[in-house]
Amino acid sequence: MPTSAEEKTIDDPNHFPKSFDVPGFVSESRPELQVVRSVSRRSEQPLFFARYRHDKPDLGLLEPTPLADQVTVAVELRPFRPINVFCDGRHKRKPASEPGALALYDLRKSWVADIRDPFDNLSVYIPFGSFRDFAAERGSSFQELRYDVEEVRYDAVMLHLMQAILPVLERPHEVSTLFLDSLFLAVRDHIAATYGTFSTKTTSNKWGLTVRQLRHALEYIEAHLSEDVSLAEVANASVTSVSSLTRGFNASLGVSPHRWVLKRRIALAQRLMYEGATPLSEVAVCCGFADQSHLTRVFMRQVGSTPTVWRRKVHR
Repeated sequence: MPTSAEEKTIDDPNHFPKSFDVPGFVSESRPELQVVRSVSRRSEQPLFFARYRHDKPDLGLLEPTPLADQVTVAVELRPFRPINVFCDGRHKRKPASEPGALALYDLRKSWVADIRDPFDNLSVYIPFGSFRDFAAERGSSFQELRYDVEEVRYDAVMLHLMQAILPVLERPHEVSTLFLDSLFLAVRDHIAATYGTFSTKTTSNKWGLTVRQLRHALEYIEAHLSEDVSLAEVANASVTSVSSLTRGFNASLGVSPHRWVLKRRIALAQRLMYEGATPLSEVAVCCGFADQSHLTRVFMRQVGSTPTVWRRKVHR
């Protein structure tokens, strides 16, 4: 159970998180206000509540830190016009929405959004392990969350729960640990019951990697996207074996380490192409591809178009 609440306020817009142990952003663009509160727990990873606000238009590309083992549950406090979103490189059009709109972002995937309107939202980061716990308590196993970013959803229960989070962010010294724990469980249980799918068949809890090992592996990969890293190097960075690394990636992320690296390289390539006129040959090298043709082949498989066509389309 939670033992303490700590404030992590990021007010430097040029600050880059050095690790993936707290919510943040890997893009150069980031909100003017980032207030993150953590709820420390004795034996489990911390829980996070956050508020992100930006009062100026045309922020640009925003890419959250790929925490991988968590889902972001966000409720918007301002209206939004339609937004271009890229999920694992594929373009999606998020419709216009009013205050109270709910969004779920599976951070096992790469998300990038082109933010053009001012915004204000409240978020909770829920570990997938918590959904597995929810299922185990009911004699079932967690499968996935049902949510489509291209559909607008309004959830009155979640809006009420998120509004209860505001005192946590504004006056943490007045909030008890018991309240924080109860609030988190209420959010978790509602999301699981409303948007989760479960199987009556129970599954093993041997995931191959601990949360810390997975985080260290992801941090190492992100810091070496331009390099030809080996499985042994990633395994060494996360203090595990190659077999445990591979098994852990497949169990926690649903992909092999190689596929995860390609996803992150494509996400980086899209940022570079979107934010400037960098030649594709340079983009390829910066993202760890052998050459431009290698980038094009992988881009085609993951995104469904060539880098040239994609760049032309998003800059219309």
